[in-house]
Amino acid sequence: MIRSITRKGTARILCLLLALALICAAGLLPGHTASAAETPTSLGMATHGIKAHRDGWVYVSGGKGQTVGSTRGSDCAGLLYAYFSDAGALGDCRGGATSQVTDNCIFSNDISEGIPNIHGLALTMPDYYDPGTGIYGHIGIYIGNNEAADNSDHEYNMRREPVVGSGRNWTAWHVFDNGMKYPVDGWYELDGKLVHYTGYEYDTNTTVDGYQIGSDGYAYTSAGQPVPVSSVTLSTRYASASQVAAYLRTKYSGKDSTYELIYGGPQEDDPASYNGKITGNSVHLRQAPTTKSESVTILSKGTGIDILETVTGEKITADGVSTDKWYSVVTSGGLSGYVCSLYAEQVLNDSGAPVIQAAGGYVTMTAGANADIYYTTDLTSPDQNSTPYTGPVYMTGCTYKAIAVRNGVKTPVSTATVLSDSSVFTDFTTKDWFYSAVDTAVEAQIFRGNGNGTFTPNGKITRAQFVMALANLDRVDLSLYADGTSFTDVKNPASQMTRAIAWASDMGYVHGFTDGTFRPNDVISREQMCVILAQYAGLEKNESSAAFADDKKISSWAKEAVYACRDNGLISGVGGNKFDPKGTATRAEACVITTRYYNS
Repeated sequence: MIRSITRKGTARILCLLLALALICAAGLLPGHTASAAETPTSLGMATHGIKAHRDGWVYVSGGKGQTVGSTRGSDCAGLLYAYFSDAGALGDCRGGATSQVTDNCIFSNDISEGIPNIHGLALTMPDYYDPGTGIYGHIGIYIGNNEAADNSDHEYNMRREPVVGSGRNWTAWHVFDNGMKYPVDGWYELDGKLVHYTGYEYDTNTTVDGYQIGSDGYAYTSAGQPVPVSSVTLSTRYASASQVAAYLRTKYSGKDSTYELIYGGPQEDDPASYNGKITGNSVHLRQAPTTKSESVTILSKGTGIDILETVTGEKITADGVSTDKWYSVVTSGGLSGYVCSLYAEQVLNDSGAPVIQAAGGYVTMTAGANADIYYTTDLTSPDQNSTPYTGPVYMTGCTYKAIAVRNGVKTPVSTATVLSDSSVFTDFTTKDWFYSAVDTAVEAQIFRGNGNGTFTPNGKITRAQFVMALANLDRVDLSLYADGTSFTDVKNPASQMTRAIAWASDMGYVHGFTDGTFRPNDVISREQMCVILAQYAGLEKNESSAAFADDKKISSWAKEAVYACRDNGLISGVGGNKFDPKGTATRAEACVITTRYYNS
């Protein structure tokens, strides 16, 4: 029997259908997300990473946040993509790790210089395996308190681990743009908790408005509980990525050494070889100085260009700045066109500062025509009362600072440290604690520089690089190890690194991991370094060897080696009688350790 539907029943059905429609539109059904556009923020990006880890997102190659079973999936770049996609503000956030950085990030810096207290920065690792397709092999999100959230691979999926000290190879951080806004001053919400920003960075270990700010950046009550978000008025002050980048330029060098870490030298398209560089993301090279003209090509941030002349063109406004100044430029590939000056800048590639070189113990300095050179060797800044340069100086093992003076105008100061073997480096001085160790390591050819006048003493050292140093220390003829290795991830027999690993494996100094890999590009931990060094040198610990305070943190397979290295004077603790076994070593620290053995 078919019952008729009353008007009241019809109304209920219509209400139900309307409710379902609203639920679908709001993205509340499984597999759907909200589509309403919202302004992306760095705090939102950090919260996105935290929640993805909490929700257990799985790794999907090429994934961009799609539903996978009861959760969502992405790859590393797809995790960032999903945040902008969910916000309905995708913009140019596409591609892999390298595209994310070159097209969307406005300022980059090495992690070795420190990480600013800014949530939502992008973090990257170098791509040592296939850099021809992009120098960044992995990307993640900085969620504050020295922690990264990233979707790493099929084995680990989402990870939340320390940036510095985890043994992973994070090397650079980046200010993401793509319309993202950053907090300035006041209270803000992060993952349901309160954080306080002062001058673009979040506060730690202080008291604000009677609340204690912990070392993690969160606000706590006197009872040690997180302060409820509703207890304060949240700030509405946000800044653009370009404003944050301008602030960071006053504190950081802006040096991203990823290319040098991979190739051992500066990028071939180094802007320093041009008189201009692109400063914006995905900048159009136009046929004429107007946005209405056709695009010749799209240039990535940091691309070197030759600026031929300045012309007047269409007035452009960006981030509150307006200009009608355009540059007529030529790219490294020979393409000609126009770029608005808002997205490019002139660089000083001929400052006239003296060039300091050395060979055979003699130091020479050169500058432009009709310029007088003055220098110091005591680390003080030179002026016209300093020692005049009149010819080669026979003195190594010191840091030279020099200026050139032409027609009363002084150039910037050139600084160069000349080692005992006449090697010249510009990124450290004789006052640095590691100077003598680096001097010995370079002279003994245990370590080499990067080929561009830098040594990167504070850069992390990888497992392969440490093995290479031991091969150099042992004066191994690596041509005898051209058959490669049995490790599944070390397969290029023509590589000196591969041959060094083959030597160390054959000698029993290294054994790799249970999955058959060596993980050559992982940053080596302090305990791993001790194991390799102890096996290489045949070291034994003293029977009466006292334990480190953090002895329980040392892996069982590494304890004998750690104490053997300590008892033989090759390594020491990090203070407080602690060893920090999972911590990583810098190139400078590796120089200290290997030269102690070399001098023993």
